[in-house]
Amino acid sequence: MRAYWIPGLMFMLSACSSSVGHNFDTANIQKIQTGKTTRAELINMFGPPDSESPYPEGQRLMMWKYSEARTLDTTAGKTLTVQTRNGRVFTYTLSKS
Repeated sequence: MRAYWIPGLMFMLSACSSSVGHNFDTANIQKIQTGKTTRAELINMFGPPDSESPYPEGQRLMMWKYSEARTLDTTAGKTLTVQTRNGRVFTYTLSKS
C-alpha cells in the first residue's frame, strides 16, 4: 500500500492557522513621536487598541496584541504598548515573539 496522500495531508496541516487580535502594521511604529503623537493618531495608525487602562495624573496605557499559531509551525506574536500622558505619547514599546 502506497501512501500518496501523506504529502497532501502534510500540506493541509501546515496551512491551518489560528490568530488572535488585529494584525497591526509595525511599519507605523516609526511614525510615533514621543510628546507629539496623540491618542487619536495612534488609533488612526493601528486601529482601536485591544485594551486601554486609565492611570492617575492623566495617563493611559494602550495595548495592541496579535498572535498567530500554525499547525506544525511556531507561534508568532507582537505587542505594542503605549503609555500616554495628557493625550500624547509618553513611552512606547514593541515586543515580538
